[in-house]
Amino acid sequence: MPTTAGKHRAERPPSPALGAARRLRARWRRAAARPDAGAATAELAVAMPLLLLLVMLVIQAGLWMHATHVAQSAATRAANAAAGYQSSAAAGRDAGEQTLTAIGDGVLKDPSVSVTRTATEVRAEITGTAATVVPGVRWTVRAIAVRPTERFVPDSEATP
Repeated sequence: MPTTAGKHRAERPPSPALGAARRLRARWRRAAARPDAGAATAELAVAMPLLLLLVMLVIQAGLWMHATHVAQSAATRAANAAAGYQSSAAAGRDAGEQTLTAIGDGVLKDPSVSVTRTATEVRAEITGTAATVVPGVRWTVRAIAVRPTERFVPDSEATP
C-alpha cells in the first residue's frame, strides 16, 4: 500500500520552478560538454576592430605616399619654372600652386609653396598634410626640389 506522502506528491501538479531547474541543469551539462562554445564569437569581437584598424592604416599609408608624390611633382614644376632664364621666384610659386590645384586638391590638405631663387640655384619646398582616413592621424608631407638657375655666362677667353 502506498504511503500518503507518495500519494500526496502524485496529486500535486509539478512545480514550474522544478521544470526550469531541470532545463537549466540540462543546459549547464551541455555547456560543460562543449567548454569552447562561443569562443569564436569572442575572438572575432576582439580581432575584428584590430583588423579594421590595420586595413585603415594601410589605406592611410597609401594616401600619404600619394600626397608625397603630388607634393614632389608640384615642387619639381615650381623649381623648373623658377629656374628659367630671366624667371622669378613668384613664377615658380604660381606654377607650384597651379599644380597643387590641378592634381593635389583632395589628397594634400593645407599646402604651402615656398620658392627661393638665388643667382645660382632655385629651391622649391612644398609642405602640407595628407588626407586623413584614421581619426587622429596627421601625417606631414614635405617635398623639396633644387635646380640650378639658367643664366648667361660670357666666355672669358675669346677665341681669335
